[in-house]
Amino acid sequence: MKKIFLSIFMIFALLFAGCVDLTEHPMSVLTPGGYYTSKQGIETLVYSIYSKMRFLGGGTHFYRLTQMGTDVCQAGLSSHPNLEDNYQMAPTDGPCTSFWTDAYTVINACNYVTDYLPQVEDMTDAEKKGREAEARFFRAWMYYHLTMQFGDVHYSTEATLDVETEANRTPVNTIWDESIYPDLEFAVANLPAKQADYGRIDQWSAKFFLAYVLLSDIRATSTHFSRAAQLTTDIINNSHYELQPTRALVFDENNEHNSEIMWSIQFPQDELYLQGGNYSHLIYVTSYQECPGMTRVVQYGRSYIQFKPVPAYFDLYDETIDSRYEAWWLDTWLCTLPGTYTIKSGDVTRTVTYEYMVDTTIVMPKRAWSKEYIDSKPYRVFNPELEPNYGANYYNQDLRYYPTLKKFMDGKRTTANEARGNREWVVFRLAEAYLLAGEAYFRMGQADEAAKWINVIRRNAAYPGKEDAMTITAADLSIDFILDERSRELFGEDNRWEDLKRLGKLPERALLNPNVTEWKDYYMLRPIPQSHIDRCTNDYPQNPGW
Repeated sequence: MKKIFLSIFMIFALLFAGCVDLTEHPMSVLTPGGYYTSKQGIETLVYSIYSKMRFLGGGTHFYRLTQMGTDVCQAGLSSHPNLEDNYQMAPTDGPCTSFWTDAYTVINACNYVTDYLPQVEDMTDAEKKGREAEARFFRAWMYYHLTMQFGDVHYSTEATLDVETEANRTPVNTIWDESIYPDLEFAVANLPAKQADYGRIDQWSAKFFLAYVLLSDIRATSTHFSRAAQLTTDIINNSHYELQPTRALVFDENNEHNSEIMWSIQFPQDELYLQGGNYSHLIYVTSYQECPGMTRVVQYGRSYIQFKPVPAYFDLYDETIDSRYEAWWLDTWLCTLPGTYTIKSGDVTRTVTYEYMVDTTIVMPKRAWSKEYIDSKPYRVFNPELEPNYGANYYNQDLRYYPTLKKFMDGKRTTANEARGNREWVVFRLAEAYLLAGEAYFRMGQADEAAKWINVIRRNAAYPGKEDAMTITAADLSIDFILDERSRELFGEDNRWEDLKRLGKLPERALLNPNVTEWKDYYMLRPIPQSHIDRCTNDYPQNPGW
């Protein structure tokens, strides 16, 4: 199947992506009046939108805004202290500025598509509607995240044709009602049920995101919840997407493009299109190479130790019945540097010989081991972070040493030091549709129906024979349970910060992060980038508190 990234038009996308700003002039790169009124020009614009999405999934800035400072994820050693993690950002903050710039670059490209499509004569009406639907989906996606992160922001659905030095501050509800909802409804109505090019947005992904937006609306009523339930159950019952038989298969790198993935951003191996690559394989990896018998290897990853689970995160899993801990977390390492070593294992000093990828060298157990049990092992043991340290010769998990998330591991990189990964960035998948359906029904007051949909995922995640133990009842459900289930299933993937915000739990749950020592109401919004304010000739207000 042809993949969307395999197009020479990416060259134009790269040029276009750097020229959209309130103060810059996109006509200096390409002449809109000629090129964008052709089918080739429209296709170039749409490809440029997909290309730009790689800068969100490929780097760490968007992850910092959506993962850190939450109840499940904090800064690891190499990014600690992190300003998103402890809410000490300034208006010059890099991730805020980077996302703001990228978002408006994409929005402007989307506006070019909608502005120029009526003038295109070498496309059928069906082709025009399909490309407009893609552009409007991405415009909605960007405005959703902008308004969730920053609140009232600059809003326009017209392309920037000349130098603009003034920006507006449009209320969130106006942007949602005039753009996000209409754009997503158009996408739902005009996208195909299945795209010919892998990686393109389809009708089901538009329905998925519309349901998520409905469940995020601060004004939400039973009408919103009912529509979200209808959309998600339609996906589950009628789309071509299917759950994988086991949770381990979902992120198996030999099983990419599987039937559970609804939408993902592609990172091709071809140097012409790879750009910066996908960095997500780096950011959750611990410093395993510093232990005896270990050196950096491709299969265990290159450790950036930037993101780590908060100390209490692993308590969410009952690893005796829930396979997701074993499927998605690495807590045992085998030797990658064979040889003979003198090591301290607790109070015992011993000489050990390790054989390559045969002998265990590191274990980071989910539950604390006793001193006696640690003393009996010929390898280094890191007890859970919150457990008491038994003494100077014993090790605890900390900001450097912690279990590694396996979801994004990239064992097909050419060398152990290669930072540019090729794994796809999974944005939507069917398992989350089940969780959203359960959430919608719960918020409608139909807890029995909610439990039914959530139990599909829990039973799928159960070890064989443990399905009944993983099954919940309506009485088990609450917003807190739904958030916990989302973190068990979606750690590292979902918009955790925005999930906590939309469900009213951000102030409470952010304090479970050890780096968040207090909560202030203005933390609910990020600072407007100072670079944007400085470009404006009109008075553009900063968010309160920043």
